[in-house]
Amino acid sequence: MSSQGGRPRDPALEAAILDATQDLLIQHGFAATTVEAVARAAGTGKAAVYRRWPSKIGLVIAAVQALQSPPAVPDTGTLRGDLLECAMHFVQPHRRPAMVLAGVLDEIGRNDELREAAYAAIGKPPAMAFAAVLRRWQARGEVASSAPADLLAGIVPAAAFRNVVFRRRALDHRTAVDLVDFVLLPALRPTS
Repeated sequence: MSSQGGRPRDPALEAAILDATQDLLIQHGFAATTVEAVARAAGTGKAAVYRRWPSKIGLVIAAVQALQSPPAVPDTGTLRGDLLECAMHFVQPHRRPAMVLAGVLDEIGRNDELREAAYAAIGKPPAMAFAAVLRRWQARGEVASSAPADLLAGIVPAAAFRNVVFRRRALDHRTAVDLVDFVLLPALRPTS
């Protein structure tokens, strides 16, 4: 029994539902990904989906998050190391995460509720990790106190999401390193 009573959760069914959602987002995008289609593709009923995710948006966000690791606030001992660790959150060796995310990002301009949910769960956390790193290094005197941490913290995420929307790909390693070395670090250094 689960702690909430009733039947225990079936991790295999949850994985099948998330996989089906991801496949449908890749093939048809957000608008055409219905809970009914997800349930059918996962070999279950709509009620099983709604018991786990009370809304389509919640299901879609969970499907995207299942392909990502949660962003961390690294402390490597160097500003560059911390920035690179944050940037590597956006580097994926496989195309599937970017293709799934693209199916969501294509819709956010038309759907306010999806935009807010996607920003809160997918867009904001990695930018917050960057901002936390920048503030820590500002406190240590390695980053100019006048540097706009929140603005600069959004540069790599913006480049990553742009890449997903237009190229259907995650950032590659070289681009992530170049963004840190040639964009962020020069903008962060205190001027004499």
